[in-house]
Amino acid sequence: MTTTREDLFGVLVREHERGLHAFVRSCVHNRADAEDLVQDVFAAAWRRMADYDPNRPFAAWLRGIARRKILAYFRSEAGRRQNLHLVPPEAVAAIADEHEQLTRPARGEAYRDCFAALRECLESLSAEDRQIVERTYREQQNCRNIADWLGRTVDLVRKRRQRARAELRDCVMSKLGPDGADF
Repeated sequence: MTTTREDLFGVLVREHERGLHAFVRSCVHNRADAEDLVQDVFAAAWRRMADYDPNRPFAAWLRGIARRKILAYFRSEAGRRQNLHLVPPEAVAAIADEHEQLTRPARGEAYRDCFAALRECLESLSAEDRQIVERTYREQQNCRNIADWLGRTVDLVRKRRQRARAELRDCVMSKLGPDGADF
């Protein structure tokens, strides 16, 4: 099962969207502008994904892009002061608390470790079990189609898929350790 760049980026977006939104909203009071900035940040991150160092936290890299986008936003708004709103201190505190809660565990890094372990564990499956897993989850095929393709019975495919999932679970858990899979 090959994980594509788009798949990984989608996981990272889902993982970091709330935290990035909280960070941007802590700086930009206008909700619509903040949402636009978040989208701009993700678009820039997608374009610059080749520049990302996977040994560094993804959230920090995103916040760096966001800081530059926010500065550009304030520069462009400087001529239109009536559109700028000061954020009340209690709102800043609430947003900062939410941001802290969302970023405390480095969940993006945990997902990256989990995906790396899963890739390794997939390689340890037999070729046929790996094909069953790929066709089930990557290609969204049902057991009947997979059984027809393999020339096997549906019951056999179901049983092999069940065993492959259990083997993958055990393998990933052993690679991550007792605390590694806590998301």
